[in-house]
Amino acid sequence: MIHTILEQSVNAIVISDLEGILQYVNPSFVSLWGYNHSSEIVGKDAAEFLEDTIKAKQILSELKTGSRWDGELCAKRKNGSSFEIQVSAYSSKDKQGNTAYLLATFADQTKSKELERYAKEREIYFSQILDSITDLVFCKNQKLQVTYVNKACADFYGLSKQELLGIQDVTYNDEEFIKAYNAEDRKVFETGETSYVRREPNLGSRGITRILETVKNPILDGNGKIKEIVGVSRDITETLALEDRLRLVTEITSDYIYTAKIENGEIIAEWSSKDLATTSGYSIEEIGKLGGWFNVILKEDISIIALRMGKILKGETGMIEYRIRTKSGKIKWLRDYTKPIMDENGMVLSIIGAAKDITMEKETELKFQISSQRYQAAMNSALEAIYFLETSKNKEGDIIDFIISDVNKKAEEQLGMKKEDLLGKGICQLFPVNLENGFFENYKKVVETNIPMEQEFRIPGNYRAPGYYFHQVIPTNDGIVIQTRDISDRKRMEELLLRTNRLAKVGSFDYDLIEKQITLSQVATEILVQTSKQIKNVDLSFFGSKEFGPILKQKEIHCIQTKETFDLECLVKTSSGNEFWIRIIATPKFLEETCVGFYGAIQNIHDEKLIQESLFDKETLLLTKNRELESLIQVTNKQNDRLKEYTYITSHNLRAPIANLMSLTAMLKENPASTELLGLIESSSYQLDQIIRNLNELLNIEKDTKELPKSNILIKESIEAQILVLKNGANQEIEFTNNLPEGMKLLGFQAYFDSIINNILTNAIKYSKPDEVCKISIAYEESKEFLKIAITDNGIGIDLNRHGHKLFKMNFRLRQDIDGKGMGLFLAKHQIESMNGSIEVTSVLGNGSTFFLTFPKT
Repeated sequence: MIHTILEQSVNAIVISDLEGILQYVNPSFVSLWGYNHSSEIVGKDAAEFLEDTIKAKQILSELKTGSRWDGELCAKRKNGSSFEIQVSAYSSKDKQGNTAYLLATFADQTKSKELERYAKEREIYFSQILDSITDLVFCKNQKLQVTYVNKACADFYGLSKQELLGIQDVTYNDEEFIKAYNAEDRKVFETGETSYVRREPNLGSRGITRILETVKNPILDGNGKIKEIVGVSRDITETLALEDRLRLVTEITSDYIYTAKIENGEIIAEWSSKDLATTSGYSIEEIGKLGGWFNVILKEDISIIALRMGKILKGETGMIEYRIRTKSGKIKWLRDYTKPIMDENGMVLSIIGAAKDITMEKETELKFQISSQRYQAAMNSALEAIYFLETSKNKEGDIIDFIISDVNKKAEEQLGMKKEDLLGKGICQLFPVNLENGFFENYKKVVETNIPMEQEFRIPGNYRAPGYYFHQVIPTNDGIVIQTRDISDRKRMEELLLRTNRLAKVGSFDYDLIEKQITLSQVATEILVQTSKQIKNVDLSFFGSKEFGPILKQKEIHCIQTKETFDLECLVKTSSGNEFWIRIIATPKFLEETCVGFYGAIQNIHDEKLIQESLFDKETLLLTKNRELESLIQVTNKQNDRLKEYTYITSHNLRAPIANLMSLTAMLKENPASTELLGLIESSSYQLDQIIRNLNELLNIEKDTKELPKSNILIKESIEAQILVLKNGANQEIEFTNNLPEGMKLLGFQAYFDSIINNILTNAIKYSKPDEVCKISIAYEESKEFLKIAITDNGIGIDLNRHGHKLFKMNFRLRQDIDGKGMGLFLAKHQIESMNGSIEVTSVLGNGSTFFLTFPKT
């Protein structure tokens, strides 16, 4: 039985005499030392099989005087290689108590030593990782004694790691604090559940109470019993400062973390948090199958990754930004931080990294750049001179000047000075006339009352840039914005119009049916011998004498019912009792189907009537003159209407978006990271840009189109550009189908073509169905002479029987609950007609619309 045990033992066993000469070795010894048979070993000195023969003699001597020796030795195989063994040696005595022989067992320690070295390396590795974080990490046993702390924890208490091991707490901590978190420790040991303490007070090394946020978890042994607990604490004392830091850390640090090992100078992914799959769509195993992370990165960014890897292998911590293609095919931007982990000799063993998805940040940055470019473009293309002024105050807080912080190109032209010569200068310093003419006091009043101001003024010929100007002053958070427009041409037109009207004895009026108020022009006031331009609590019968008043009232009722214009000669009686003949032409104004008033003209025809009554034979001449005067009235009215419309648009429509831009810009200074504010600034910039474009086009409509530059328009590319702008600015899902071929060209005006397409597409989006995806398709037909483009949508449609006759008129809006200015289709019609084209529409209410744009090909 003993022989069998010896022969089958996995441990090497030998028996020797008292001089160390081997008498027996088992098969395990033969195999372990690399021999073929025991005969090669038996009879030899045991010291020959060990590296240290002197140590072997010492052990032999100790066994002769004692009974046992245990320890580790280095053995020598038959081939000369060395290996480590665990030795247990015994001396055996005979019945008389004398040592008869020696026996020893050997266990190979090679694998256990390798495991021990590996464990030590891993311990150093994880210790470096834990020492690299700023949170406090500690472990405690069941006696609540500290068994491990990281560097941050030791630094917090002002002690070394070794000084903290084995204690329950630092001596200077508050007793109440110790009781509280010891109770939490015991609860984890008792329940095996995670403990989370949001606010845990603790005395730091400087004796100042700090507030920690602590999480404690149980550590189980191989039998599933709780051996220790591990805790992680974070100092959250400076709440506001910490919130700012956390916000910044959230923005610039990780969506996922990872580790990688260094083998033969290569970085090999080892582990990643599960959020890697959320960010990239791949697990770390799938990335390995793809051949590594390099096959996920965009080829254009491989070079910067390679450069960064070289620095990592040199031990440099750093950050890079690059793009990856996710499993779904989407392109994402990552910001990647890496920290090398080094051994005690300074060699890089592995790395730990953190990556964050910054795609939205990059997109926001791009949008902000586009928004800023649009803002600058809007500023520089504005028809008005725009000045941004900041208040300058004395010690008492009184405003003593306004400092120029920004101007546009129009302002530079108006003042005849470069922007760099204006910025930082006070307006009263540069132009003392502001103190003389009262402008400075008016600006102060705007700031103090926060109420915008509008006025028209004249600069005499002895000053810089003489002429008539319109002035709008808008308050901001730190000053004012001034918009100044040269209206000298408009003033000359008004004076010419006034002289023409006086010569023709023709005046205009506007009748507000809702307010029961008539507003007269200057000439109409003179004709009717009135002291005020506004006549309240009246109707159209105001223009007639007692005899003609009822007729005029009937005309008013009839025109409201039929939407027709009336033309009537009647007697009017002044306040002094004098009667004279006038001719009144009046046209009703409608909002949807409701008449809101009339606009028209009156002409003093008293002299003509007297001539007609006394000189019957000159009737033909008078009729001819009347027809000429009627034509003049129509021209004058058209000029007056155009002037009135343009004045309204420029003075009213630009005010809101510019004021909105100023307010949003000020808010953005206070909260620069707000994506919502960036979106609003972009939207307002786009709105301002569109209004300015419409104004420019409105001014050009009546000009000779030969003055405008023609070019070859790339039709599909121009439409795609408009689609891109509208998609970016829309807050809904839009599907565009563009069936136009590449390279199709059209000779015409690029600005008009872009404006026409933009207006039609904008309306298609604006009047889409709220519960459906907005779908827009673009098709075409062509012949030798013409190209017809069809733009079809699936929107709410148009009742053409009801609105078809006024669809392309100025200020007509299909629905009042949807934002708009009533300019889009009016401009589109005039612009396409200016290009010798035409616009038509077909629509079914509830089933979308199709706009047909026909252009001549030459």
